Amino acid sequence: MALKPIMNVIKNESMGNMLCYKVPCEDFNNGSQLIVAEYEEALFMKDGIVEETFTAGKYTLTTENFPFLTTLKSNLVTGGVSAYNCKIYYISKQDHPEKKWGTSEPINVLDPYWQTYLHVQGRGAYTIRVKDGKKFFIKMVGANRSASDDDLVRNFRTAFIQNISDELAAYLTSSTEEIIVVCNRKKQLADALTNTLQPVLDEYGVELVNFYIENIGVVDDENLKSITRMRRERQERMFERQQNIEDERMKYGLSKEKAEADRYVSGQAAQADYERMKIRDQDGNNGWARQEEAEILKTMARNEGSAGEFAGAGMGIGMGLAMGGISKSLMGDMFPGGSANMGLANPNPSQAAAVKICPKCNATVPEGMKFCGSCGSLIETPKKKCANCGAEIPEGMRFCGQCGTPVSAGPKICANCGAEIPEGMKFCGRCGNRVEQGE
Repeated sequence: MALKPIMNVIKNESMGNMLCYKVPCEDFNNGSQLIVAEYEEALFMKDGIVEETFTAGKYTLTTENFPFLTTLKSNLVTGGVSAYNCKIYYISKQDHPEKKWGTSEPINVLDPYWQTYLHVQGRGAYTIRVKDGKKFFIKMVGANRSASDDDLVRNFRTAFIQNISDELAAYLTSSTEEIIVVCNRKKQLADALTNTLQPVLDEYGVELVNFYIENIGVVDDENLKSITRMRRERQERMFERQQNIEDERMKYGLSKEKAEADRYVSGQAAQADYERMKIRDQDGNNGWARQEEAEILKTMARNEGSAGEFAGAGMGIGMGLAMGGISKSLMGDMFPGGSANMGLANPNPSQAAAVKICPKCNATVPEGMKFCGSCGSLIETPKKKCANCGAEIPEGMRFCGQCGTPVSAGPKICANCGAEIPEGMKFCGRCGNRVEQGE
């Protein structure tokens, strides 16, 4: 009968994809060396119970150091060395390569924006590692000799897909945006699914290190085509509305610019009129008004045509007279016969008789005023009176026409202000007006 070998050095000799590996030998010499790497831990099972968990390091196993070990073999069987019986399992705690996941069937999801059902599918990958070796061994391995990462994927496939489908549908329908838009937020959805899937793995002592979503897509069917058509129509309406807004803004800008230009032109024209009036009125004698009167009269003088045209021009002059704009002397030169010769009707003769014209500046002076309100000149020269009877004596008469009294030379009278000027004075002592020779 062949004897089973007894190991002196215990170490993990499994492949890299193994999550759990059972050491084939169950008989060990007292004082055997146990080697545990940093990426793993060792479980010692005695009588179906995990007695001890060893982390990274090198250990010497003796019945003195570990009381749970008992000597079962006689010295004859072991060659004179005491031995013990135990089962040893190595649990890998490293991050295992990414494992693929994907929804086998499309998920039926109601689009919250369009209120239309869409079929969504997703795929991606995840990375796991064993967090609690003892819990993982009891829940996942049990009586099996080993367990690989493929075994773990097969075990969790249904639970993963169930939770991924439920969480994916809840996430997509909880948003107020279109599913087509939300599907592009893979990072946010992956974080949400990580929090959902982690409790499923915790029960087996496994940790979800990373969870990735490679793609979430909507199945190309009639519902997707309808949404695509509605989205295109919405974009066209938005573009048209934006274009109308831009057109209205442009029209408003053009009208505003035109109004500003019109105001500028009006202001420039008003400024030009003001400067023109200012230049014409530099003498202070209402030169602008007098120049306008002269222009009107020149126009009338050139109109030698029909009587109707002449009468029309006369009507304009009559309006100017009513406003006090045209001097009587200038009108007398053009129309010696007065307004009757111009073809103008005088609707208010008393008003025309109540106006005088200054002989110096041609300004209009109300009746009864002795001096011009514009230049201060005397309106009428005082007439000489007879020293005997007080009757007025016309200019150039040597005798009074009333009583025949000879007219004496008497004092000189200022033609400007009417003051008496002593004999020999060349200027008026009141207004400074020069006294003409022979006056």
